[in-house]
Amino acid sequence: MAWKQGLFGCFGNSGLCILACCAFPLAVGKNAEAVGEPNSVLWVIAVEVAPCIAGALLRGLIRKKKGIEGSFWMDVAVWWCVPCCAVCQETVETGSMDYLQQPEMQAIQREVTNTS
Repeated sequence: MAWKQGLFGCFGNSGLCILACCAFPLAVGKNAEAVGEPNSVLWVIAVEVAPCIAGALLRGLIRKKKGIEGSFWMDVAVWWCVPCCAVCQETVETGSMDYLQQPEMQAIQREVTNTS
């Protein structure tokens, strides 16, 4: 199985891209909650202290829950090179911040998902 959105697909959903990048800690915390992690604040702190490792571990949990193929080292590379794109892709996959988007943007995203 693959991600719902490509790594650079965040540019196609500018509202969520801006939201995930500007509210980076919120996005990380919400993504952690979405995969059932009870201490989302600890994930936010971990990503602030060691972004590549903690981000890759959280990304791995998301991949495991959603059945997406990949590896820890690829997740580290993604978080090292394009952390904003990574968190945006993870946010789309978990749907953890959908409630913050305008309904019109949600409808457009559903149309794009259904046609692909």
